[in-house]
Amino acid sequence: MPKAVSYAQGAIIFFSGDRDDHIYIVQSGLILNQEVDIETGQQITEKLKPGEFFGVKSTLARMPHMVTAYAATDSVVIVMSLQEFEKLFANKRDVTEKMLRVFSKSLREIHHKMQSILHNDAVSIPQDVGMMMVAKAFYDDDEFFSCASVLSRLLEKMPDAGNKEAASKLLADAKVKAEQDAHNSQTAVSSSDTSEDASLKQFSAPIFQRFTKEFKKGEVIITEFEPGETFYLIKTGDVQIVKCITGQNKNLDILHKGEFFGEMAILDKSPRTATCVAHTDVSLLEFNKENFASLVLGNPHLVMNLLKLFCKRIYDQQRSIKIILIKEISVRICDVFLMYDEAITTQETELMNQRRTFNITVNDIAHWAGISVATAKEEINKLASKDKIQVFDGYINVMNIRDMKRVVDAYYTNLSVNS
Repeated sequence: MPKAVSYAQGAIIFFSGDRDDHIYIVQSGLILNQEVDIETGQQITEKLKPGEFFGVKSTLARMPHMVTAYAATDSVVIVMSLQEFEKLFANKRDVTEKMLRVFSKSLREIHHKMQSILHNDAVSIPQDVGMMMVAKAFYDDDEFFSCASVLSRLLEKMPDAGNKEAASKLLADAKVKAEQDAHNSQTAVSSSDTSEDASLKQFSAPIFQRFTKEFKKGEVIITEFEPGETFYLIKTGDVQIVKCITGQNKNLDILHKGEFFGEMAILDKSPRTATCVAHTDVSLLEFNKENFASLVLGNPHLVMNLLKLFCKRIYDQQRSIKIILIKEISVRICDVFLMYDEAITTQETELMNQRRTFNITVNDIAHWAGISVATAKEEINKLASKDKIQVFDGYINVMNIRDMKRVVDAYYTNLSVNS
């Protein structure tokens, strides 16, 4: 049962970096959330009044707190577990919809901050120009079916686009090459797991069948820059997320069954921020703004999954910005390993020594550190030569995670001394 806990003025409720599985509501008094802006280094303070939640994002994401919360006055706080929160609030549409919109706004703001840091102002690029850029990037990577898929969407959604003639010409060329690839291909890549798990069985009901969409491997489901009108839940198969940066498509992630993507389109009207491609043949549930309220907000399981998804992505984006703002590349690499370590629960780390095995590749490290693959390989080789890590296909062993933490802590200590 949720319980009321009294905090004297000045009492710390939790520190930044702490982990717990509780969600808090201010019952009386005034609570302050404090954090250091990861870009400017200035302290930010958020005032929380009676009725307001805190600790939600970190707990739903199952990640450490990124703020310190303390009582500015004598206060009473309702403390509940994640399970209690789900039981009490999953059916309260006014609460969960407000949270979804707040989290969507936060994620969009963090995305724009990332764009600013990377000097990649995607917002100012016209939609037809941006989609053409994505298509050319696929073409240059010999992904002709994906290229044709993007161009078909461009011409369908914007028949009067200024680059219509160039898009039509490239589409015809890409289709020919895609047909040649299909003819020469001897085997088709399909998902390694096409079964539906227990959490997806509820979506097998007849009411959901008309929302099912099928996409073949390589087919583009969502294109960066286009207007957002739908979002998806993966029933079977895998979906690859890519982003066009300086004319090249960079792999961001691969999503699996039970995961959502394109969800921000339901909550605001901003253009898509990434391209989603069928990594295997996939079966999806497609939702739009019209059926979102009835099918999603009315389904506690879906709502909670969406809330957790937003919180995890907010955490990942904030963490990514923190890594990229580190000026020393070698320290960035160490912080990437620390980020992966943060995803391990406290109970798991208690059973481990300081050695870690992460399912991570050099490409993953390059992505999170915001550096080229060549630079990432050079830094990884340096660590391996010092016996700090062992590199294998598909995973990396970190011999002592505390070594990585010491490097990062020393960097921030020097930064504060010299500032």
